[in-house]
Amino acid sequence: MQRQWIQIAFFWVLASAAGFWALVSLSDEKLYLSFSAIAASAIALVSLEHLITSRTTNTVRQQVYVVAGVLLILGIYTLISLAS
Repeated sequence: MQRQWIQIAFFWVLASAAGFWALVSLSDEKLYLSFSAIAASAIALVSLEHLITSRTTNTVRQQVYVVAGVLLILGIYTLISLAS
């Protein structure tokens, strides 16, 4: 599970960077559309990674952790955008 936490954190960092970029560069409607695209791409990338490596151990657990973290990150960015 140790290696999976590195992968999970990597997806969180990517989502955080993409969310921050969207927050500082896009307006309201496009901002929230990009947040949904970031969330969708996070689960797609995790699924694709498991498909390519053909590992089946802890697949669902890793997907849940990635999506939960990404949704938390994007939720925080949404609150920041609503506050400003």
